[in-house]
Amino acid sequence: MSKVRVMHYVNQFFAGIGGEAKADVPFGCFPGPVGPGKRLQELLGDSAEIVVTVYCGDDYFSKHLDETVAAILQTAREQNIQLLVAGPAFASGRYGFACAEVCHAVSSTLGLNCVTGLHLENPGVETYQQYKDRMVYAFPTTEEALGMGAALSTMARFVSRLTAEASIGTPAEEGYIPRGFRLDKVKSDNGAARAVRLLLDKIGGRTFVSEIPVENIEAIPVSPPIGDLRKACLALITTSGVIPPGNPDGFRGFQNVRWGKYSIEGLNSMLDANWDVLHGGYNTDAMKKNPNYGVPLDICREMEREGVFRKLYSHFYGTPGARGLLSVMHQLGNDMAFEMKSNGVEGALLVST
Repeated sequence: MSKVRVMHYVNQFFAGIGGEAKADVPFGCFPGPVGPGKRLQELLGDSAEIVVTVYCGDDYFSKHLDETVAAILQTAREQNIQLLVAGPAFASGRYGFACAEVCHAVSSTLGLNCVTGLHLENPGVETYQQYKDRMVYAFPTTEEALGMGAALSTMARFVSRLTAEASIGTPAEEGYIPRGFRLDKVKSDNGAARAVRLLLDKIGGRTFVSEIPVENIEAIPVSPPIGDLRKACLALITTSGVIPPGNPDGFRGFQNVRWGKYSIEGLNSMLDANWDVLHGGYNTDAMKKNPNYGVPLDICREMEREGVFRKLYSHFYGTPGARGLLSVMHQLGNDMAFEMKSNGVEGALLVST
């Protein structure tokens, strides 16, 4: 019986190219296993063979996602790949995001099983759960690469089960991170009976597991009010996707991972300059005709002249918000807030679409 042909995706560091200084290295590939792939191959034994290792710099991937994914898919076709392993990425956000995107592309386009490893707080977990691919499996790892051995062992065992065409169970049975959807399963008793049994277990202090996990969203504290708005410097923030022509920051229409800061110094209206709009969540025609809908500079200048507030900050902040991941948007918001506070901004008007 021939071995299953495996592709392994790693970032520039684990490919042996270099660290952060090489984060802009473009897509490339090596024959056979490289770096952690060598140990992975040992663990896989005769069940599978890593025939090619593909890699990309973390920054380059986020800036050139479509181009990089296309190259990976082409390599997979040329090498007759039957299964993909990505990472493990541990808590590295950019690397984890890339692993999730590569797995999604290979699974959805080529119909292949994909296995990766991510720390539970890695932003890539949200991407993985948002795609809900039924042939992608992400296993929890430690935060740092000190857990490489355990992560590779877990992933290799599961890959071996996939290559043996074993029946794959639930996340609780197999250990992979839940993907956010439920599969039909025949039970001997109906939902009412199961619910009552769970309730009795809860009342009786016995261990029980809900069939529908409850997601807890972190509460966002309300900021204190501005003491005197007439003395405050305000900034504009938009998730409408208004950007300078040419998309200089490499924004994406969906699941963007970057933010930008653009000058409005000397402008009384957004119509006084040329702008473009990039957003995958709404029809942008009206916004392109009048970007004041997304960045209300015209009315804010009027309010500034009337003394409603002291000053409008010289730049506006923006990021496309379509299908934004909570963890990524949280980080972008923190970064914007830190930058604004360091420049004397005391309040912000967030404009949504």
